[in-house]
Amino acid sequence: MDVKNIFSDRFQNADSNDIVNQINQNGYFVFEKALTDEAVSKIIKDGTSSRLNINKNDISGVYAEKQYFFTNLLAVSSSFYNFVTSNFVLKICEKYMGESFRLTALRYYETFGKHHMQWHTDNKTDKVYANFRGLIFLCYLSDVNDGQFQYIEESHKWSRERKFNDYTDDFIKKNYLSKIKDFKYPKGSIIIYNTHGLHRAKPVFKSNFIRKSIFFQIDNITDNSEPILINTKFINKIDDKVAMLLGFGKPSNYKIF
Repeated sequence: MDVKNIFSDRFQNADSNDIVNQINQNGYFVFEKALTDEAVSKIIKDGTSSRLNINKNDISGVYAEKQYFFTNLLAVSSSFYNFVTSNFVLKICEKYMGESFRLTALRYYETFGKHHMQWHTDNKTDKVYANFRGLIFLCYLSDVNDGQFQYIEESHKWSRERKFNDYTDDFIKKNYLSKIKDFKYPKGSIIIYNTHGLHRAKPVFKSNFIRKSIFFQIDNITDNSEPILINTKFINKIDDKVAMLLGFGKPSNYKIF
């Protein structure tokens, strides 16, 4: 799928400087319907075509408690590959992190009802807390009116001083209730946020609830990542920036989430 068919016309005209400024100020940037309906449908199909493969030499997803995860999207989805390696993503990362950065984690996932996510930050490695610069790209693949992503506005400015990754509901309610930003947006919307910011998915207690999303993380440390499988037929060109982003020739020893 061509990049023009992945991003909406409005999103293609978004100002990268404005995006980075908003992330620096608030900790996040959000854009409604950044992905086209065609791209959303294609990524969902790619992420769910092999939910579980038993006794089959192929990739598949994993069910863990109240969520479904598929971490090998780059092995099956050309749309997702073109998104991750797009000039848009490279430009935002370069302006935010400088010349060195790497894709460290990715997944298609579905969150079901009665799942409770702890407030946390994503500046983690196998060594737990880590003080690096990084961005999360989160995209809704279904309309989200409940169970939405929540972010503590400007928390990226103070969380690195505390040097904790996980926070209790009581702590947030007592100290930062007025700072909670709710992201209720339609499918195709994108949220880009600082890895140091506190966030979670709002708990939903309906048993028939489902939220579909994709997630990928890019950090300014390039020496390690989760193992990443790539289908080589998606690579129509390779330059130094894409090779760096995908970690060609570098270790990939982080534990897969």
